[in-house]
Amino acid sequence: MKLPEDIVFDPLIPWPVILAIFLALGAGTVWLYLTLGRNISRRRNIALLVFRLVGLALILILLLQPSRREIIPPPVRTRVILVALDTSKSMKQTDEQRASRLDAARQTLIEQRVLGPNGFPLDGRVRMVEFSDAARPVTGSALDLTAKGATTCFHKSVSSAFATLAPGEEAAALVLLSDGHDFEMVNPVQTALLARNRRTPIYAVAFGKQGKVRDVSTRIISSQPYCYVKQKARIAASLRLIGCELEEIQVQLLRNGAVVRSVKVAAGDEQEVPVEFEVVEPEVGQFEYEVRALPVEGESDTANNSALTYLNVIDQQIQVLLLEGAPYWDSAFLQRSLMRNDKFNVDALVKYADRKLRPIRKNASAGEFKLPQNAREFGHYDVVLLGREVDGILSMSQIAALGNYVREGGGTVIFTRGPAFRPGTAEQLEPVLWKDEAREKVRLQAARMAQVVGPFKGLTAADGSTESLPEMIAGHEADDAKALSAILAHAKDRDGALFPAIVHRRYGSGQVVSIGVDGLWRWGFNPNMEGPNTAFDRFWDQLLLWLLAARDILPSKPYSFRPNSANIPLGEKAGFRLSMRHPDANLRSVPVRITLAEREAGRIMLTPDPGSSSRLIGDFLPEKTGRYQAVAELPDGPLQARFIVYSENLEETEVATDAAYLRRLCEASGGRLIKPDELGRLIKELRNEEIDVAPKTRLVSLWDRAWVFYVIGMLLGLDWYLRRRWGLT
Repeated sequence: MKLPEDIVFDPLIPWPVILAIFLALGAGTVWLYLTLGRNISRRRNIALLVFRLVGLALILILLLQPSRREIIPPPVRTRVILVALDTSKSMKQTDEQRASRLDAARQTLIEQRVLGPNGFPLDGRVRMVEFSDAARPVTGSALDLTAKGATTCFHKSVSSAFATLAPGEEAAALVLLSDGHDFEMVNPVQTALLARNRRTPIYAVAFGKQGKVRDVSTRIISSQPYCYVKQKARIAASLRLIGCELEEIQVQLLRNGAVVRSVKVAAGDEQEVPVEFEVVEPEVGQFEYEVRALPVEGESDTANNSALTYLNVIDQQIQVLLLEGAPYWDSAFLQRSLMRNDKFNVDALVKYADRKLRPIRKNASAGEFKLPQNAREFGHYDVVLLGREVDGILSMSQIAALGNYVREGGGTVIFTRGPAFRPGTAEQLEPVLWKDEAREKVRLQAARMAQVVGPFKGLTAADGSTESLPEMIAGHEADDAKALSAILAHAKDRDGALFPAIVHRRYGSGQVVSIGVDGLWRWGFNPNMEGPNTAFDRFWDQLLLWLLAARDILPSKPYSFRPNSANIPLGEKAGFRLSMRHPDANLRSVPVRITLAEREAGRIMLTPDPGSSSRLIGDFLPEKTGRYQAVAELPDGPLQARFIVYSENLEETEVATDAAYLRRLCEASGGRLIKPDELGRLIKELRNEEIDVAPKTRLVSLWDRAWVFYVIGMLLGLDWYLRRRWGLT
């Protein structure tokens, strides 16, 4: 008997062993039944023997694990050809025999019989899409398309082109008609993987004049909105470089139009290079700073070589409140350091015994010190410093008011010695919960993100370490860091293990910092620094200035008015915010007058911010480039802010065709860059291409069925039952 070809076996043990087991058990069964079955009739004996042998045979067949091979036909899918037409602004260039690149691409599609004279595909399997920042299906005639895309993003466009396929469709190929401009800055090999994963090659036809574009554009990426007199301020910019590989770029810093600094920046092979300047202003005022990259030879556009920012220099004293419920060296040194610093006006309340508090005021003429009772009274202070056991000074209502001062009023709180309250008292306010256990003799090491900021710059080595400074007495490990918290510094024990030491967190519209090390006062005895300006003094001075520079509210000022950026690209909105030190429910709107070159450019109305009771916001859409001034009319007098609007249209300045980019994209996907006259032949080949998709097979087991086990049980059960009934043991 020949088994069907679709039946296969997958034995658990080698089949000769299974056969040997069957023969041995079968022979034993036959001998046993013929020997013991003499007391019953021959017919009954044969019936029992058959039941037992069939049951054993089925069990042994289970060991062979028989299965049936089934053929799964391949799914029926409609194969289409995606043809993507670039409609970004660079396709308006008229370097294709006096026709625009877009017109040349459409003419090629018509001549190669992809489109008819009416601009619709001649073959129903051709799907037309247009792309710039993303791909979109062309629902009408391709002749109606215009080159108006503000930018070109190939990675996003390729992904969204595949998303236009209907269910049951797959792309035989993606054909791009473009000049190869890409401003998404994604590696073309990574973009090609989107197509390779779909087994879809990319082909491209390049349009336009090829050449090398050279351009340097400057953008401010970080600046301090205000700083104090004689305080170092940081102005950081980014240079976007095209065609300037391995060159040196001369970058100047201008203050109110005059060059004050000049540096050379090595471009290397990077497309973006950072540049940073430090400035110090000796007087109060608002100063305009410009970062300008000198033009490189053959640069196509120099209008984007510079960027502006405004620095507000103030000298108002910072109002500080220090609360300490368990005095220690850290709090004593901190109090003395702030008292002798002219930038700070300090009020302190120290608990030195049970129910005995000592108020201290730097400005003795300010009258009797009164502990704040609500968020508005806490709002008098720019920063609140907390020591240990502060819940012995503040009531629960005052602690809740302190939280509102930070969350709603944009205040700043620093936990100078770790936990300031009993567990569960103000955990929402604390950025991190510290463990009670401490590791002895640790050193602070600034985190990478904090090595360039004020508190640590100048105190740390290049790797962020503080080897030149004394060790801390101990450091506490973090038990639970809150969401949105950032580590400013780690503690490093003598085994080299790192754990958080100084943690910063935005809380509502304010911010909190917690310090989890003991012995920071030792920096006040650094032998390498003499006089009052020790490392301890500099650390706290710069930490407070750095934190307050991130606030909207200026010290001693009831209001602050500023734009979201000093540099606004043309076409984007300028956002304004008015921050109030004390939320005023009666101040529901503030008019703002905006001027350009001393002529009115528009008016807006600031209205309450839904996310903050202490802020009003508004937007303005500039229509022209230039230097703008915005004046907010307040009951206490006007506030002004300045910003510049610039034009950065890379689509119309970097216009050379990038055939190299298209070639890399195509070849990485399995396709190629083709000439315009090859397009028709390619479409025909793709249309007639036969896809040999081998059918899949799967094995369907035949043995793991319930009825098989029922039959085996029934046969062996009948054998046992009949043997007992007929008197056999």
